[in-house]
Amino acid sequence: MELQILFKYPLLLPKNHNLNEFEGYINVQGGDYKIHVQRVNGQITLLHSDFDAPHWGNKYSDMVQYLDALYNDIAAKTTPTKSKNDSEHYRHVLSEYLEFREFYINVKECRLSPDLTAITMKIADEGGRVQSLKISVNTNFNIIEHSLPDKKELLTSYTSLTALYEKFLQAIEELQPYFYIMESLDTAWVLDPEVPTPKDNYRRIAIDHNVSLIVTVNPWMCNDIPQLQFMGPERLVDDYHFRISSNLSNWDLQGNIIDELVKLLEMETFPVKQVEADETALYNTGDCCICFSLRLNGNLPEINCKNPSCEQFFHTDCLYQWLVSVGTKTKRCFNEVNGECPNCEKHISCPIP
Repeated sequence: MELQILFKYPLLLPKNHNLNEFEGYINVQGGDYKIHVQRVNGQITLLHSDFDAPHWGNKYSDMVQYLDALYNDIAAKTTPTKSKNDSEHYRHVLSEYLEFREFYINVKECRLSPDLTAITMKIADEGGRVQSLKISVNTNFNIIEHSLPDKKELLTSYTSLTALYEKFLQAIEELQPYFYIMESLDTAWVLDPEVPTPKDNYRRIAIDHNVSLIVTVNPWMCNDIPQLQFMGPERLVDDYHFRISSNLSNWDLQGNIIDELVKLLEMETFPVKQVEADETALYNTGDCCICFSLRLNGNLPEINCKNPSCEQFFHTDCLYQWLVSVGTKTKRCFNEVNGECPNCEKHISCPIP
């Protein structure tokens, strides 16, 4: 009964959980008419209305039948108006939602907000990963939040909820190779991000003492060679750059990304993090030399001193604040500042955050 009333008269809301009292508006021929109805002792009573209501006595005991009769009575006494009819919009939303729920029974979770302005979903892909989706409902259906890597095409406006969902499923299917690649990278010692999400298309992997590798994958062209960036002392990183330049032509686009990276870097395997290991066990000088912590706002130290006798690490924010505070010894050049290392007082540069 509640579903029928919601579908036929979406501006009429229940007053209690027993569903024996409703108040709101019914839209008839473009006009909204306020009513307040209640079922008492099995009979429907009209407590309030802003029109000349019919007197039916105890003729009706079914709420839906009573509302239908009331609708027909008003329609017979009124002429159509050209006022805005929100009921048609709500009826369209409910129709799309009910049709969608009936057809896509395998959706893990699907909820329509009480005000009919948003739909949230959770979908399990072929790998068992749960993907989330939030849709705004206005004139059309629009994706406003999702768990996938960003893509402009996903933000298109849709007139049909089914069409939107099919487009989202297509994107999930297209991203399956990307998900498997990132899961493969997660078998290594991942330093960053701490808790990867599908949107995080990079992994910072430990590869040597005080040296890490940032691997960035294009989610929508994941068979391409990923972007590689080393973090660590220059004297140690230079050797890895040489290995890459020597072996890059042997990269197998169809191979496992971990195996290809190991061959590219001429390593036997990547270090594997122990269950109870501390991140600083391998990077015993990896903490920021200013704040003495490994992470700042979730970020690892990004800058290290190039002086071979120092090679201390710094968060960008920490080093920038330090260099700005000393003032007279710091010079700004375009989008970076140059000054003295807080540890060894040799030259060091820092991008402006």
